[in-house]
Amino acid sequence: MNVVPFIADNAADALTQIRSKLGPEAVVLNVRRLPATGLSRLWSRQRIEVLACAPEAVAEREIAPSIPALALLDVRDVSGPEFAAEQGTEDLSAIISRRANRFSMPALVPGKWRSAALLETMGVTALHAERVLDELKRIHGDRAPESLGSELALTRDVLKRFWRDARLPARGTHVFLGPPGSGKTTALCKWLTQASLIEGASARVWRLDVPRANTAESLSVHCEILNTPVERSWNPAVTWPEELHFVDLPGVETSDEVAFDEIQKLLSIMPGARVTLVLNAAYDSTLLQNQVRAFSRLPITHLLFTHLDEETRWSKLWNFVLGTNYSMSFLSAGQNIPGRFLPATAELLFPEVFRAS
Repeated sequence: MNVVPFIADNAADALTQIRSKLGPEAVVLNVRRLPATGLSRLWSRQRIEVLACAPEAVAEREIAPSIPALALLDVRDVSGPEFAAEQGTEDLSAIISRRANRFSMPALVPGKWRSAALLETMGVTALHAERVLDELKRIHGDRAPESLGSELALTRDVLKRFWRDARLPARGTHVFLGPPGSGKTTALCKWLTQASLIEGASARVWRLDVPRANTAESLSVHCEILNTPVERSWNPAVTWPEELHFVDLPGVETSDEVAFDEIQKLLSIMPGARVTLVLNAAYDSTLLQNQVRAFSRLPITHLLFTHLDEETRWSKLWNFVLGTNYSMSFLSAGQNIPGRFLPATAELLFPEVFRAS
């Protein structure tokens, strides 16, 4: 990856340099404020350093986790004579069990769908796996294709039917909320940086003390770097000129009823706001589902998952596609800003075995 550093007086200057050298599709990797040195710090304005690279340098395979695709197992057709001849007389279920690094594939029974069992090994709950299986049978019949590769392709297509595109407009208000430790403020900074430095959008940020004091000083510092105005109170009577409005709220415990009531009152004076629930993907799926259930009393529109550098099984996030009515907006990994911050797609949640089919 050819990373190019840019030194600029402000975000607008950095944007001009990046687009001039790398083009409008450049990827920003990190932004930091440069400390002034020597006597110049008494009169010089602090500058910023932006690291960027050309888009082709950041391949999807470098961002999504690399999950082995049942190494050496030909997913195009594991029931053909070539496969049997190659493996001799060894029991097929034993071969699959031995070869599958991350997934334990179900035994191959002629005519029987294996997709539900495979989805469960990916981290999808039994309830949601059965839902996918019911849809497979409704569309393709009770008898599964003989080829495992064909079955995986059909399952992939059915999963895509459940996917909901985020459809995020270029203008509007976005409210970030979530439990403590979800990485919500970092995710906001990543989105803000991409919008400001890559898309050239104008933005304003609200760091609100609802339901309690918002101590995210790092947000104000980052906004200062990007020359983005920060407000500390919401006034519904004022019309702001910026294209994007980002609202950061303190983390809320799922049992804090008073906090939920206060947030509900705030959202009632923000008509048209898109409310993003930010969740730590490294947490156990059951805990994440409980958090979604607790926050569902609020008008959530999108889910955003963070800490994906700490979680290799991204496929477990299908539980939140299959089990909610919310769209998934972004997937975030790492602490660098903007770092790895990807528009969520169905393809990113498929393990390698599905991509190979």
